[in-house]
Amino acid sequence: MLINIIIRFFRIIPHKSALSIGKILGLLLRLFLWKKVDRCEARCVKSLGVGITTAREIIKGSFMNLGMSVIEFIRLPIMKNKIEELVYFSEESQNILREALSRGKGVLLLTAHMANWEMAAARATHAKFPIYAIFTPQREDNINKIIYDIREDYGLLMMNTDKFLRGIFKAIKSGGAIEIMQDLDARREGVITNFFGIPASTRDGIIKLHNKFNSPVVTARFIRDKNNPEHHILEIKEILSDRPNFGKDIHESLELCNRIIESWINDRPELWFWMMDRWEYTLGKNI
Repeated sequence: MLINIIIRFFRIIPHKSALSIGKILGLLLRLFLWKKVDRCEARCVKSLGVGITTAREIIKGSFMNLGMSVIEFIRLPIMKNKIEELVYFSEESQNILREALSRGKGVLLLTAHMANWEMAAARATHAKFPIYAIFTPQREDNINKIIYDIREDYGLLMMNTDKFLRGIFKAIKSGGAIEIMQDLDARREGVITNFFGIPASTRDGIIKLHNKFNSPVVTARFIRDKNNPEHHILEIKEILSDRPNFGKDIHESLELCNRIIESWINDRPELWFWMMDRWEYTLGKNI
C-alpha cells in the first residue's frame, strides 16, 4: 500500500531531511486549504490582537509545525531510543508529576494542541510514567493500525472514545496520568467561557473528574526549542488543582484553565493548531 511505502521512506532518510520535507508538506497543505487558512488568520487577528501580516507568519509557522509533527510521529519507532536527546524533560518537572501520581488518585494532565504531543508522551513514557491518551478511531482501518501500532510501540496507554468512561475509571484506578486536550470546541455539551476574551464552548470533564475522584490537575506544556526545532521541551510547572478553591466553581475553574492555555499560545502562537474551530459553536464561521 502507498502509505506504507511513504512511511518506510520517511524512516530511512536522515532526520533533518525528513523534517525539512515535513515543513514543505505543511506549506503545501496551507496553499491547498487557502479558504481555511483565511479563517485561521482571522481568528489569529481577533484573538491575539495582531496585524494581518503577523497573523500570516503565525499561521505559516503553525502549518510547518503540523508537517514536522506528522513526520516525527511516523519516525517515532526509530527515534524512541534517542527520545531523551530530542525532548528535554527536567527533573523538576518529573518531580512535580511524581508528587501528583504519589497521591494515588490518578492525574489529569491539562494540555493543548501545541507542538507535537506524541513526542511529549513518548518522553514521559520513556521516563516510566503511565500516560493514557484518548484514541478516536479513524475511518480507514489501515490508518488506525498504523497510529495504534506506533503509540503502543512507545508505550502509550490508550482509551478508545467508544469506551471512554470505562477507560477513565481504569486509568484513575491504576494511578495513571490522563492526557486532557482542553483547547477543543465542546459544542453543545460544553460550558460557555471566554477564550482570549471571545465566548467559546469549553469541556468541563477535567473539573468534574477532579471533583469526583480528587484527581490532581497538572499543567503540561510542550514546545519546540526556538533555536533547534528538532528538539522539544516538556514542561510541568504546577499541580493546578492545589490552588485555593479550584473545582468549587466549574465556570471559574475552566476560566483558569483557559488562562493557562492562553499564556502558552501567547508565548509561542506558531505552535498552536489554529485549524481547530475553537469558537465554531459560539461564532460559527464568523471567525
